[in-house]
Amino acid sequence: MSYDFNVRLAPCDHQQSFERYVVDWEDFVTLHLAANVGLNMRAPINGQSQVQVYIGGQLVSPNHPVYGYNIVTDINRVQTSDKFYKIVFKKPVRFITPLIEVSYITLKYYCLKCSTAGQLNDIKPASNGSVIHTVNTHKMVQRVLKMVLSSRCPFYPQYTCKIKDYIGKKFGVNITDADISNQVMNALQSLKSIQSAQRTVQSLTPEEMLKDILNLQTVVVDPNSVAVSADLTSYGPPNSTPVSFSLTSSTQLVG
Repeated sequence: MSYDFNVRLAPCDHQQSFERYVVDWEDFVTLHLAANVGLNMRAPINGQSQVQVYIGGQLVSPNHPVYGYNIVTDINRVQTSDKFYKIVFKKPVRFITPLIEVSYITLKYYCLKCSTAGQLNDIKPASNGSVIHTVNTHKMVQRVLKMVLSSRCPFYPQYTCKIKDYIGKKFGVNITDADISNQVMNALQSLKSIQSAQRTVQSLTPEEMLKDILNLQTVVVDPNSVAVSADLTSYGPPNSTPVSFSLTSSTQLVG
């Protein structure tokens, strides 16, 4: 029995966690980004109430008797299109060099969590501490993408898809959109054969079994990238499910 974990795309909350900061060595109250002390905050704060400051691993409140702090406008970055703030302690912190970490929510184009993409495909945690398994139609879509984009087997290469080998390479002649469409279609037909054999030894739901591949299209976005889309049907509900992905290469995929 095999399991597919839930890694479906989901919106990113742009939470930045435990960035390290140091206290200004002249005024002993202003925080600077440890990785670049020329900056106060690495990114804009989107919601001051969501800021969390940790001293030595312990969460402290803005009204802490020793490490209380204010969030004020960073006047050194007022010329930027996005508003920046900085964190300033209410009292000097001069006798020790504590571990200072800050968690906060930022804006999409400063987010390290999703790399400014706005979406995540991290493994989703379950309430019991395990991870969530994906099932039915979502499992079918995930297996299709896995088959097309990451399948590799030296013993049974006929059951893999070769389009990943096009990335960063150029095989003497230009690769056409038809080449990519054919590779995708062949891979998905192979997946159907694999599932047919799989169901003889393992229980598969009708919703996770690939039935038809409709409206397969490969669009040349520019000489270095192509976008692929299709509609998939299962042996469950009759409605189709869209799936899409893109390929980008450092060399021209098509000419």
